[in-house]
Amino acid sequence: MSLRRLCAAASVLAAVAVGAPAASAQEVNFTNWTVSGTLGIRKLNQSITIPAGAAFNGSWNVATGSLTGHVSVPTIRTRLRVLGFPVDATLELQEAQPVSGSISIGADGNVTVSARSAATIYIRRLASPYLPLNLVRSATCRTSRPVELPLSARAPFTALAQGLTFSGVTTLPPLTGCGLSTPLLNLLMAGPNNPFAIRLAPPASGGDSLPS
Repeated sequence: MSLRRLCAAASVLAAVAVGAPAASAQEVNFTNWTVSGTLGIRKLNQSITIPAGAAFNGSWNVATGSLTGHVSVPTIRTRLRVLGFPVDATLELQEAQPVSGSISIGADGNVTVSARSAATIYIRRLASPYLPLNLVRSATCRTSRPVELPLSARAPFTALAQGLTFSGVTTLPPLTGCGLSTPLLNLLMAGPNNPFAIRLAPPASGGDSLPS
C-alpha cells in the first residue's frame, strides 16, 4: 500500500472511527477508546473482569508506524473464591509505563498491531464475609514488578473501526508488601500462563465502519 493511500486511509479512520476530524494525515488519535476484557488467575481458575470506564488514549504515527498511549482502569471490585471461601477483593491497576508498539498495514490491506502494556497490580483489600479478619488491608500490597500484556493482532484494516481483540498469557509476579498474607497469596496467585483477553474499541459515539 502506498504512503498516499495509507495516509488517506488514516484520515478516514480518524474521522469515522474516532468521531472527530483528522488533525493530520500523518497521525491518528485514539480518544477515549473503550477497554474491556478479563485477566485470569490460573492457580485459582478464575478471572477478573475489567470494569466499565477503562479507556485507552493514544496516537498512531502513520509515517513511522509508532503507536503510543496510556490506559486507565477504574478501581476493580470483584469476588473470588480462595480455599473454598468467597473473598471480596479491591484491586487497582497502575500503569507502569506507556503503551508502546506499532501498527503496520501490508500490501494485502491487513493491519498488524504489536504492542505492550504494563501495570502494577495493587491489592488494597482482600476479605471474606465468613472470616473475622482481613487477609489484606494495605497500601503496599502489590505485584513486585509490573504485569506485562503482549498485545498482538492481525485483521483487515477496516476492523480498526469496530475494534480489535487481543489474547494471550502473562506472568503474575510474586506479591510484596502484603504482610503475613504474602506467602499465602504468592502460593495461590503468582506464576506464569495466566490467560487474558482484551478488547479495544472506539467510543459509542464513534462511527460504525469505514467506507469501502
